[in-house]
Amino acid sequence: MTPVRVAVADDQRLFASGMQMLLDAQPDMTCVGTAGDGAAALELCASVQPDVLLLDLRMPVLNGIETLARLAATGEDRPRVVALTTIRRDDAVLAALRGGAAAFLTKDALPDVVTATIRDVHEGRPAPTEAEALDLLRAQGVPVETHRRDEVLDALTAREREVFLLVAKGLSNQEIAAAVFLSEATVKSHVRAVLTKLGLRNRIQVVITAHERGLVRA
Repeated sequence: MTPVRVAVADDQRLFASGMQMLLDAQPDMTCVGTAGDGAAALELCASVQPDVLLLDLRMPVLNGIETLARLAATGEDRPRVVALTTIRRDDAVLAALRGGAAAFLTKDALPDVVTATIRDVHEGRPAPTEAEALDLLRAQGVPVETHRRDEVLDALTAREREVFLLVAKGLSNQEIAAAVFLSEATVKSHVRAVLTKLGLRNRIQVVITAHERGLVRA
């Protein structure tokens, strides 16, 4: 098995070193480098091309949100991002989710939660904190642009539309499979097709897109 290649961007050296030790202790992961600020994180990603980037949202030189935006502009080969925060209910967390972060972790998360989140994000599965991320998005509210509603649905098949709306409501692949009487593997295939057709990075962006178009209610 090829290990998941993870980079860590955090200005707290002790924390970054601890994460590196945790990652390297996993049989299916390896830490490919650490960075102490956003600019260094961009250089690191360009150099080692990690699969997953653990990205602190509050760093010097270039903060996590700005770093995420610049990563998004680099194209499809960018890493999947897990935002790191000390505060759960933080506007920066919401900004990171809207900017393309696949999940978030608080810095006091248990090691098992950290490693599970990395594995899930890498495989495109719902991360342990996804339900909380959805709650944050719904509580904050998303500006609705109903004139763009049809633009989204027209790109999808009937079954993909159904799966899109169920993902947007926060259902897991297993729950969707039970709801529409499909295998979980088939649901995963539909989810991948939805993401590809709509140019979305992850399930969180499905939720945001659906709310922006007024396709689901908060």
